[in-house]
Amino acid sequence: MALFSSDKKAKEKRENTGFNGQFSADSDENTHGTSTISMETTITGTIETNSVFNMEGVLNGDIKGNKLVHVGKTGQVKGNITAETVVVDGEVSGEIVADKVEIGNTGKVYATITSAVFVIQEGGLFEGRKKIKIALIKEEENKGKKEDKKIEEKPKADANGKNRKEL
Repeated sequence: MALFSSDKKAKEKRENTGFNGQFSADSDENTHGTSTISMETTITGTIETNSVFNMEGVLNGDIKGNKLVHVGKTGQVKGNITAETVVVDGEVSGEIVADKVEIGNTGKVYATITSAVFVIQEGGLFEGRKKIKIALIKEEENKGKKEDKKIEEKPKADANGKNRKEL
């Protein structure tokens, strides 16, 4: 595959590599390109990236991503992943911290996941702990409080004729 080619077939193949159309190298959301570690490649260490990152090989270490980290069907990560969105179609052992985590139908995750949004597709496997990403929830609650109308208290008599307050 000609990753840097302007060839139409190469572009179509690049856009259909398992990102479910969410992200592509030509997207306005992704101005930093796509980084891919191919299968049959093993890396030990920490990967830091501002681009969309696709892991098809083996990593013994951490990934610190900015936007999307995708662990493909042949990908294995033995370490921690931090990103805005993490999609796992391969295997991850460690800890995942993201706004959104999605385990695909071939994904296997043995980890502690901290996220606001968590999706497991049918066939996906998750063993570990799930934590809610508190900062995002507090942000949503604050937005909700501004939009909510005040609830008025209405007095209501109980069976003995005494007033009690009801919301």
